[in-house]
Amino acid sequence: MPESYSLVISDTVRTLSFSDYGFNEPVFLLENNTQLHFHGANDEILKDLVYTIIKQPRNLLTHLQRITLCYEKNNETQLSAALMDLFVVLEAAGDAIKQRMLVGARNHLSTPLFEQLQAYLNASQLIQGNVYTVLTRGLESRKDLVLVQQNDAVSSVKHDPLQIAREYVEYSQLEEAVKVLESAILEMPQRSEIHTDLIELYQSTNDRDGFNKMQLALAKINHPMQVQWNVLNTYFNQLNEMK
Repeated sequence: MPESYSLVISDTVRTLSFSDYGFNEPVFLLENNTQLHFHGANDEILKDLVYTIIKQPRNLLTHLQRITLCYEKNNETQLSAALMDLFVVLEAAGDAIKQRMLVGARNHLSTPLFEQLQAYLNASQLIQGNVYTVLTRGLESRKDLVLVQQNDAVSSVKHDPLQIAREYVEYSQLEEAVKVLESAILEMPQRSEIHTDLIELYQSTNDRDGFNKMQLALAKINHPMQVQWNVLNTYFNQLNEMK
């Protein structure tokens, strides 16, 4: 892959031919782009960017700003962390921009680290986070956006299953969120917020089969949300009549 298509991290205008490369993002070709570049950038700005990513992990612009800033600071550890977090949040999507950012950052990465990141993009390799990564937890596979340790997932002492499920939803891992809520609701049927979240997921994903199974299981349990489950049942019946 041509290395001449590295990130534009300077005040010099570089003209690239879009016909020569499959995925040139125009934003990287703009001189002194105020959205990507920070004159006089410092560690405080970097901390603000990282904090924003923690709160808004799908904010692509903030990821790119962080990568650009780490590149300009020539800090390999922080740069690799910024790249890892971008790769993890995009999961299987955005292959073009992930490859673009990695190739652009190559000059500021050691060969082993570059090859590790490239291997992660090429296949379902595991990626090792470092002290600066905020979206990768230990070893991460591109098949799983968020890995929750099994011991934690089943322990209400260490983690609230409702919070775990909402984290899954935040990363669009709806199937995993449903599984956590289904397990939790049978253990804690009096927690109305678990019912609410699970009902919303069944409706948003149009999961009639999951709903039916859970409704049968809850029919044997005393809980405070029967009205809400009846409403969802009516909703599914109406959808079925419209087909």
